[in-house]
Amino acid sequence: LGASHKADAQIATISNISELNTPATPTTNIRYVDMDVITAKYTLAVEYQEWATLASDSVKNVLTAKYKEAKDFEAKCQKKLQKNQYKSDQAVRNDQKKLQKMAEDAQKLEQTLTAEFNTENARRMQQLQDSIISYITDYNTTHRYDAILYKSAGVLFNPALDITPEIVTGLNKRYSKPKE
Repeated sequence: LGASHKADAQIATISNISELNTPATPTTNIRYVDMDVITAKYTLAVEYQEWATLASDSVKNVLTAKYKEAKDFEAKCQKKLQKNQYKSDQAVRNDQKKLQKMAEDAQKLEQTLTAEFNTENARRMQQLQDSIISYITDYNTTHRYDAILYKSAGVLFNPALDITPEIVTGLNKRYSKPKE
């Protein structure tokens, strides 16, 4: 019975402490950022988008040239066949093998270039995401918000809660272009 009274007293004390530490009207200090604006205005994101466009175009150009080479060779073989210019069945088979090898090489090159692009793309996207999260975390050590959300996570936000311009300014101020 004595232990029960002591436990009740401890519970009452804990309850009183938590009541003292809890405001009568709870408030949550939340802000949000618009990632579309950040990716449009943050120098690292803009550089990444430029890289992605150039790299993608480069891959397309290399592959287009490789497939065109195979298609041109196929057309040449077709003409030779129509004009009866092959001297032997072996010459026809040799060109068919060459054409098949060209097509296989083009497919392998496409797989390789696509995998390399995707790997580098993922690395850069992670770097961009890490940079943004790191800055927002550092930013929040002085501002002490309860939460910073992505605008896309909600339906409606009071525009006064938007800290995107401050975040973009801070990101760009902190950013230094990496040495090539």
